[in-house]
Formats: sequence, C-alpha cells, structure tokens
Amino acid sequence: MKGFWISAAALAALTTVSVSAQEQQAEQAKEEKKICRSEKMTGSLTRTTRICLTAAQWRELTNRTKKGLDEMQGSASGGQRIYDNPGA
Repeated sequence: MKGFWISAAALAALTTVSVSAQEQQAEQAKEEKKICRSEKMTGSLTRTTRICLTAAQWRELTNRTKKGLDEMQGSASGGQRIYDNPGA
C-alpha cells in the first residue's frame, strides 16, 4: 500500500512538472513568433519597408526609441537629467 502512494505522488509531481514545462514552451513559442509591420520610408508617399521581429525584439526597440526621445527632449529643453547611481 505504501508503494502505491509513493508511485501516485511521483506521478503527480511528474505531471505538474510536464504541465509547467508545456506552459513555458507555449510562452517561448509565443515570444518567438515573428510579428511583421510595414514602415513608410521617409520622403516617399508609396515606398514601404516590411520589418519582422519577435515580440521581445519589438519591446526592446520601443524601449530604446522611447529612451532616445526622452534624452533628446531633455537636452533640447536645457534640463539636466539626474541618473541614479546604483554603485553608490
């Protein structure tokens, strides 16, 4: 009887691990899926470029663009930006 409960517990643990592994794989597949967007070329009314990146790459591009714009706006207004010094 004791062996039955040990086997049942081991089977339950394996099932839990495989479900979480499947969820991780599904999340990775979702992150790895390419998302394509068409960008208009500057100075052209009809020319477009198709850009395909993963969701993570689009997020990184958005973050970098926002950071660059924030820095440009800060320097254009003459303001000084204060950066946290994590080492101090």
